[in-house]
Amino acid sequence: MLGRKDRRIAELEQAVEGLQELLSRIGEARTAQTSALEEVDRAGAELVALRHRITNARAELQPLKEELTFQRAGVFRTDAAADHQAQLDLVHDEMKTLIKTGAAIEGGGQVTYNGSDATGRRLVEDWSALMLRSYNCEAENCLRMLRAGGLDAARRRLDRSASAIERLSGTFGLRVSPRYQALRTYELELTADHLQRRLEARRTRRIAS
Repeated sequence: MLGRKDRRIAELEQAVEGLQELLSRIGEARTAQTSALEEVDRAGAELVALRHRITNARAELQPLKEELTFQRAGVFRTDAAADHQAQLDLVHDEMKTLIKTGAAIEGGGQVTYNGSDATGRRLVEDWSALMLRSYNCEAENCLRMLRAGGLDAARRRLDRSASAIERLSGTFGLRVSPRYQALRTYELELTADHLQRRLEARRTRRIAS
């Protein structure tokens, strides 16, 4: 009788040890799961922060990309006249839109080169980019050389450049769009007005002194 009780006690003790081992494994699993969840939370927070930094970096790069669009097309802006800043910003924004959409240069139509329409389109695009850059370089020269009272000469020079581009484009039939030409001419006029005001201010100061 006593022997059976001893065996029963031994069996119960083994069962208790088994349960304790099972509980230990469950505890370890829960700890590991909690650690994994915490790691996931940390990774999620880091991902959100990284996405935020990427968004900020893109926002900071956007003006540089837009300025690069201008420079690739041959437009190199100098410090704007403070008294015409708002108008110049509007002019430059619309110029940028026309350049991006390919509307600064008109014409071209359907061109086939060596039997390929795709090659013809690329040729027209390349030629259009070259024509636009040439026109913009001439416009930049007009701006740099512009002096108070020299607006008419600058406008004629810019008009001659547009006419030369249309003539040299040959069978492509390319031309500077009237809207883009009007914007660059208006830019000249704003700059000329600024220079004239600055000249008059210097004269006034000399008379006053």
